[in-house]
Amino acid sequence: MTRGTRFVVAGLAVAVNAAALAAVHTAMGQINERERLALHEPARIVVVGQRPVDVAIQHCPAPAQKVL
Repeated sequence: MTRGTRFVVAGLAVAVNAAALAAVHTAMGQINERERLALHEPARIVVVGQRPVDVAIQHCPAPAQKVL
């Protein structure tokens, strides 16, 4: 092997390792971002207003009366 070929092979190895390191760095950043977003508490949602009674009865029926 000539000196030039060795430099080309060494340069190619450095480039491949740098690309792999950049990919791992990006993946770690994405994992960190997901973990940070998972810990974020959602904003409280406050609903103000009246619902029609029939809608409230359909979604939240009263418990059945117990007969003793």
